[in-house]
Amino acid sequence: MADLGTALHEFFASLLADPLYLLLLMGLVALVLVAVIAIHIHRIHSQEIFVHQAWGANWKGR
Repeated sequence: MADLGTALHEFFASLLADPLYLLLLMGLVALVLVAVIAIHIHRIHSQEIFVHQAWGANWKGR
């Protein structure tokens, strides 16, 4: 089994050798971030709105 330090060194060396790999890695990171943010926004929108009784006793919703 390869040493972790050697494997990381080779990984980063291949990234620096070919800019396409670096762009693909950055695109993958951006895609994961957008997916996590979209899931978080979906969870927020799917929650029931809580209105305190003293503030919204006659509130009908959206």
